Amino acid sequence: MKTTFLILFVSLVLILNCAPGVDRVPTSDAQSQVYAAAKYASEKCGNPLPNPPLVIVNEPIRRNLDLCTISITRTECPFLGYPLVCTLIYLEEETGDIPWYLNFNEISKIQIK
Repeated sequence: MKTTFLILFVSLVLILNCAPGVDRVPTSDAQSQVYAAAKYASEKCGNPLPNPPLVIVNEPIRRNLDLCTISITRTECPFLGYPLVCTLIYLEEETGDIPWYLNFNEISKIQIK
């Protein structure tokens, strides 16, 4: 009886830990990641960091944060603002895949000034 209960308990714990969930990044880590990407882009282009800085107020979804930082590092000079894609870090829900009819390369070049 105890063995059966133990096996069921361990199985339940493993199932709950392996369940898919939203992968979030702690706010301070996300802020550091955005700052590092912005610093890289500003040094690459010879511009100061855009003002006001991009402030992260909650734990963003990892995928959205990664899309933002990749877009920042790929931005063309002059680096005067953050890419439009960075607005995704403020969403609370996952956006899913980018639709086929949207050109991510073009969206990532639009800067918010």
